[in-house]
Amino acid sequence: MCISGNASAALNDVNRAFPMTLESAIKRTLINNPQLHEFNFRQQVIAGEAKTAALRPGYAVGVEAENFLGSGDVSGINDVELTITLSSVIEMGEKLHARTNISNVKRQKLVVEKQVRSLDILAEVMRRYIDVLAGQETVNAVNEAEQLARYTYQAVIRRVEAGASPLLEQKRAEAALAKARLNVQTAKLQLQTSIKSLSIMWGEQQPAFGHVQGNIFSLTKSPSFQTLISTLSASPHIQLFAQQSRVQNAQMRLAQTANRPDVSWTAGIRRIKAIDATTFVAGASVPLLSNSRNLGDYEAQRARLDTIEQQKQASLRNLYHQVNQALDARNRALLEVSTFQKDIIPPLKEALTLVEKAYSDGRFSYLEWVSTRQELLDAQHALIQSAKQAHQRGADIEALTGISIVSLPGDTSHIFKEH
Repeated sequence: MCISGNASAALNDVNRAFPMTLESAIKRTLINNPQLHEFNFRQQVIAGEAKTAALRPGYAVGVEAENFLGSGDVSGINDVELTITLSSVIEMGEKLHARTNISNVKRQKLVVEKQVRSLDILAEVMRRYIDVLAGQETVNAVNEAEQLARYTYQAVIRRVEAGASPLLEQKRAEAALAKARLNVQTAKLQLQTSIKSLSIMWGEQQPAFGHVQGNIFSLTKSPSFQTLISTLSASPHIQLFAQQSRVQNAQMRLAQTANRPDVSWTAGIRRIKAIDATTFVAGASVPLLSNSRNLGDYEAQRARLDTIEQQKQASLRNLYHQVNQALDARNRALLEVSTFQKDIIPPLKEALTLVEKAYSDGRFSYLEWVSTRQELLDAQHALIQSAKQAHQRGADIEALTGISIVSLPGDTSHIFKEH
């Protein structure tokens, strides 16, 4: 089916009219992110290694000829002795089980690695989603600022035409209006950049949406530090070390099985041409002093296991620090949001209304009106940045602990638990 250019543009406009939700953004990313598809191939690698590990020792066929092409009585091939053998190895010490166990624990480790990667990707999706939310709120704020600058400009013109204010104030108001328009344009450009950065997470270079759904000022109280660190032992970041320890333990068991020497056996038939007779031959061999030969490998595997435990303890302390820093930053941002919303912005709005009326009555100057308006705009921008900071640090905490604390439309906590 062929769609005309106008119809395609209209369809794209319809798509852009519908907002992107956080849950939809997360699902698209999980489906289309190459960092997660990588694990499918790594799973295939482990499956291939498991097939190889499950193989038992193979068989070998041998042919041996004796007493031929010599000199004297054994010249030529009249007295040749031909032996055909079949040989193999009997593995001792459950080596087969030890090899296959390594593949099993590697599969479990891969699952946890995917969980860690998924949490990191989910956190990045949320950060970019929040960037778009903040950008949308910033565009709303600068649009209001432009309208206020236009209203101020018109009020100044009326006073200048009435001879109540100098022409200088009109020029300042005109420049302020131009700057407000510039702020609108730059905010919209930044918003488009943030939207594109979000859509790139699932491989879409040309976003099919124009805005996202959510309220950046919808914030929940932070969990306590003790609550968060109590969950870290179950965090995929720490579970990954547990899986590494299991893999290393499996490697140690495989090294231990090498202490049990394998038995090599041979069986066959020998044909003695000189006497026209056939006999059976058999043999077996066991390596001597093999226990001490494997001691170095076992000690190396043991040292690697101890290293993993130390790395786990160091990582746990680092996680404590990161959670503490992120939690502190989020709590400070929450405090700032509450203070701006309750104690700073409301009186500034009232002050702006009062100074506007006073300017119209000729009791305040233009500069007092502009400075009050700028204080309000600065406070609104600071409020947006504080809310953004609270959400961003919440996303960091979620990536570290796997606990969903960011409050946005759409229940995404189940997505974090699944991944």
